[in-house]
Amino acid sequence: MKKNIDNFKMFYLSFLGKAVSNILSQKILNLWKPINNSRIAAIGFCSPYLRSINKKTQRTFFLVPSSHGLHHFDVNNKNLTVSVNEYILPIDDLSLDRLLVIHSFEFLTDHNKFLREAWRSLDKNGEILIVVPNSFGLWRPYYKNNLSSLRTFSFSELNSLLLNNFFTPINFSNSLFFPPINNQFILDRANIFEKASKSFLKFFSGVIIVRARKNYSTAILKEKKIIKRKVMQKIRS
Repeated sequence: MKKNIDNFKMFYLSFLGKAVSNILSQKILNLWKPINNSRIAAIGFCSPYLRSINKKTQRTFFLVPSSHGLHHFDVNNKNLTVSVNEYILPIDDLSLDRLLVIHSFEFLTDHNKFLREAWRSLDKNGEILIVVPNSFGLWRPYYKNNLSSLRTFSFSELNSLLLNNFFTPINFSNSLFFPPINNQFILDRANIFEKASKSFLKFFSGVIIVRARKNYSTAILKEKKIIKRKVMQKIRS
């Protein structure tokens, strides 16, 4: 199936999509408390989730990857929607407090370049929250076949990507422990699956959610070391 924003719209109109958005919206709010007066941007297909946080923020930017197609989302006049190139975000340096990435990271071809751009856009203590399909989860075939995901991720892969791009992971979470079937009986009990899941079941969750903080001092220190090394090389030459 070709990636198209209509696939996401159809998914979130279904019973399955509504169950997913309800569960993940609560997870996001719990992980990101408090968000009052925060400057937040969300990239990917995030409209089902922004509705629950937009009222509490100073301003919310909805960034739709141009490869997804066009989508208009307008909860109220505090929301700004724009089609973007994920690797060149139209956001000033240090201008965001939080960045939500959902239905985006799994479609990227250069994760390092995107994370460096996210790092640039976030304030010194800014945070990024990424939701991705789990490599070992029950939802892996669904993401690939129904949502055209390019890849899935493990805990170790996400951890390495973030650390290598000057982010410090501060929380790993799991969600979607119920099977991806559009069955009303099961979906009405989706929260029971979430609450009943044991620690060993986290490896089979549908998605991994990672919250990470921008590591400003490490990046600046590394940059100073690089500049110092270049200066010393010029002196010696």
